[in-house]
Parts: sequence; structure tokens; C-alpha cells
Amino acid sequence: MMQLHTLATYLLFSLLSIVIASPAQAQFNTALTDKTYHQPWSLHNKVLSQLSEEQLNLLRQNSNSRIDRILIYLDTDAKYFENQVLEAINHLFGLPGFTEIAGEVSFNWSETLRRVNRNLGLIYEELGIQDETNVIEAQKATQTLINALARKHPFEKDVLNSLGRGVKQLVVSMANRWWISSEGLTKLAAKLNGTAPSTEE
Repeated sequence: MMQLHTLATYLLFSLLSIVIASPAQAQFNTALTDKTYHQPWSLHNKVLSQLSEEQLNLLRQNSNSRIDRILIYLDTDAKYFENQVLEAINHLFGLPGFTEIAGEVSFNWSETLRRVNRNLGLIYEELGIQDETNVIEAQKATQTLINALARKHPFEKDVLNSLGRGVKQLVVSMANRWWISSEGLTKLAAKLNGTAPSTEE
């Protein structure tokens, strides 16, 4: 079962996000926007939604051990990214010195997502759709997020901006962006592996 402190934190910022005045206010001077975090997984999920169930089953039931490993790696990294995000959210609300480690957090996320994007590319090659426009757009959006996180500064700027202003709704909105991004990747990996996303550790 999801740890109680993590669940409590998520419920806290989810409830508080309801009272956010407007998306524009919540993203005031934001370097990494909702679109930056969410678009990659939205586009990848759209790619998968356009595949037939037969195509997905052929992928899952492929006797090629290399493909099996890639699917396992994707699932593992999706869960790892979720844990990284949950840890960051807990630190955001409970660690006074979070701004000092924000750059490291950002870079670590980029490394996880770099592996994810590489393995998604291999899956698309296996399906023979790597050159399709929607696939290229999905991978480009993912690479944009990876590059921004790897630079560290945009993430650090958002953390400093949100915490420094002392406006709760900015912090809540930022945490919510992180969580929805990790949730999008979790759902993507679950669909590829033919499993339902789990809330258990």
C-alpha cells in the first residue's frame, strides 16, 4: 500500500489545487509548464491508442528476449520515476533546504527519462512505426522535457519562484504538475505491458 505520508501529501496538494484561482496565476513565470511535463506522455499514449490490440499483444507476446527486457526496463523506470517524484514532493513540503538539491533532482529525473525515451524508441522500431509523424512528435516532446531537466536551471528557477514567493498555490500547482507527469508515464508503461497501473509499492 502507498505509504501514508506520501498519500497524505498527495491528498493535501490535490485538495489545495482546487482553490487555485486560475491556470495563468498558478503558472506565473513558470519555466517548465503543464505542457512541458504532460505533453510527452499524452502524445505517447495517443500513439498507443492508435494501435490495434492485436499489435500490442504481438509486442507483449514477442518471443524476442530483447523486447521482453525493454518492456521490463520501461516498467521499472516508470515506477522509479514515480518514486523520484513522490520523494521530491515530500521534500518540497517538508525539507527546508530543498532548493539546494533541486538541480540534482532535476538532473536525476532527466537521466531516468532519457532511458525511457530510448527504450520507447526501440519499441517503436519493433512495431515498425518509428518514422510516423505522431511518433516523431511524441519523442521530440519527451526530448524537450529531458533537455530542460538536464539543464537544471529551469527546474531550480521554478522551485525558487514557488517557494520564494511564499504563495501556497504556486507550490501546490508545481507539485501537481510533477505528479501528473509521473502518472502519465506510469499509465503508458502499464498499457505497453498489458497491466493496470498499481498504487501499491
